[in-house]
Amino acid sequence: MIITELQQLYATHPNVEGMCKLLKDSSVRHLYCSGLCASAASLFSSVLVQRAECPFVFILGDLEEAGYFYHDLTQILGTGQVLFFPSSFRRAIKYGQKDAANEILRTEVLSRLQKGEEGLCVVTYPDALAEKVVSRKELGDKTLKLHAGEKVDMDFVTEVLRSYGFEYVDYVYEPGQYAVRGSIIDVFSFASEYPYRIDFFGDEVESIRTFEVESQLSRERKEGVAIVPDLAVTGDVTTSFLDFIPKETVLAMRDFLWLRERIQVVHDEALTPQAIAVQEVEENGGITLEGKLIDGSEFTVRALDFRRLE
Repeated sequence: MIITELQQLYATHPNVEGMCKLLKDSSVRHLYCSGLCASAASLFSSVLVQRAECPFVFILGDLEEAGYFYHDLTQILGTGQVLFFPSSFRRAIKYGQKDAANEILRTEVLSRLQKGEEGLCVVTYPDALAEKVVSRKELGDKTLKLHAGEKVDMDFVTEVLRSYGFEYVDYVYEPGQYAVRGSIIDVFSFASEYPYRIDFFGDEVESIRTFEVESQLSRERKEGVAIVPDLAVTGDVTTSFLDFIPKETVLAMRDFLWLRERIQVVHDEALTPQAIAVQEVEENGGITLEGKLIDGSEFTVRALDFRRLE
């Protein structure tokens, strides 16, 4: 109740009205806003998301700050349009320890941006932006789309899943797995929090549902799904996250110059001889992060194509 009242207060504030008008003017490329402390920033941002009619990417200082900001936004706007884009690593990138849960979140964000969904806003931080992602073309090529009522052969679906690197198991319990039982295919996409149960009637997709891994009980019926493999393994990581977002997106951040420097630090720390030695031990295969990160200069060049709110 208090949050709703505060948001209504912000929505009618003349400064907010002025900011929304400026954001609707595409000729205005750079805006500054001051005086927002603590949760006032997220309340103010929620009003802009609802009224400015353009996508937003909110770039916070670090994982913790981004987590708090994301929580505030979801309390106001819900989880449907607010996405969290984390680093795919468990600790600092320089240690090279992948986090499967974070990789799912990253893939979900890329997949939904690829669909062109309207009204989305993304919350992230420098370490996540420093990592390169697959290109739009590669993501499209490595996505299996299925719809209820569609005519498709089960053998074709399983063959595609195998080619994407999905593992055949008796029961799926983590992303990257699929199981076949009679006319049912269970598959756990890297772009979904829950696995999918695809029920066939002959060569027709009769129904698609998500289900709980522990109880095997259905959760939600789906009209269509996009099944995505582990892009960090199967994808050719070649581009910046900024290449994925629409050109009308507004990049909102505390300080653009600080952000550039932070991304440069993440890049340099991950490619020191000491960091590379640690990565080789962690990965057991001599894989380093060289070529998988952008530096501060590359980020700056791409970010200048977007409008900025500091």
